[in-house]
Amino acid sequence: MKRIKPALHRITCGLLAASMLVATAAADYKSDWQQKEKELAAEKEKYEKIEKDKNKAQQQKQSLKNQQTIILDQIAQAIEQIDQKNVEIMNQEQVIAEKQADIDQRWGDFKERMQAMQVMHDSGAVAMITSAQSLYDLLTFSTTLQQISQKDTEVLEEMNAQKAELEAEKQELEQAKADLESAKAALDEKSNQLSANIQAQDATISKLDADAKVQEQVVAEKQKLADEAEAAYEQWVRENASSGSGQCAEGFIWPLPSAGRVTTEFGGTQNVNGIISTGHKGIDIAIAGGTPIYAAHNGTVAATTGHSSYGNVVMIDNGDGISTLYAHMQTAAIVGVGQTVTQGQVIGYVGSTGNSSGNHLHFEVRVNGVRQNPRNYISPP
Repeated sequence: MKRIKPALHRITCGLLAASMLVATAAADYKSDWQQKEKELAAEKEKYEKIEKDKNKAQQQKQSLKNQQTIILDQIAQAIEQIDQKNVEIMNQEQVIAEKQADIDQRWGDFKERMQAMQVMHDSGAVAMITSAQSLYDLLTFSTTLQQISQKDTEVLEEMNAQKAELEAEKQELEQAKADLESAKAALDEKSNQLSANIQAQDATISKLDADAKVQEQVVAEKQKLADEAEAAYEQWVRENASSGSGQCAEGFIWPLPSAGRVTTEFGGTQNVNGIISTGHKGIDIAIAGGTPIYAAHNGTVAATTGHSSYGNVVMIDNGDGISTLYAHMQTAAIVGVGQTVTQGQVIGYVGSTGNSSGNHLHFEVRVNGVRQNPRNYISPP
């Protein structure tokens, strides 16, 4: 026995060393993938910020254009009102000119009568007295001359008052026109400022658009690197997972304590956050967040990841080339790579991590790395 123990010890140590190497390799592949995913997420965040800033700038530009449209309408109205005031002023000037002509005519007639009356008073007074038949005739003639003079004076005063009113109305029209022109000038200045602001927004949008295109290329490159790292990790998982016919896949259980609600079947089409995808790779079972997730069969934990699409994931190697995958878990895996799990053991909790629109479990069955319809292996309780 003493001679056997060293051999057993060496074998045990060798197995432990091999196990440690496998775990180390898994950690290296996983760490590289997760780092690439982290870098990808950071660049995507930058791209989304640029797009958000561009959308905001476009909205601000549209708001400025809407304001300018309103201002231009107001300017057009002001121009129309100014033109109308010009017409009214021209008409008023015509009325004033006609009134002035009438005044001038009456004033000429008045002056002629005054001159005639003055001649009569200066040289015809004796003739007027001698021609009068009576005192009544003499008084009546004198009164008539006075009435004519008074009437002419009253008419002229009235006409001058009317002319003054017309002049005042013209001044009001001219003041209204000046006010309109002042308002139009202010509107023109505001429109010019809006035009300058729109040009500035155009420059901002152009720059952001160029930045977005550059960042899109950065994201594409980071996506390529992340995909390559993921592919390397999955290749490692496949190479280190069991292989076989997959015909021993019996006795699998529903991975949840209750049936839940299957929202997407294997191969189906789904809409996740506005993105349509076809050829669903497993089944989605909607159920309350925090619901425990069970290992569908005995096996060994082959992988645990934080995936940009699947969120928190656990993959279990169930033997004979069969593996099961549990995605969108609420938190990081509570089991570790290389850990043996038994059927019904809690390996995580339902969540909505990754590319998900609500709490659910995405469950897959793979045979030698090829995805199969889980309905062929599990049935709800």
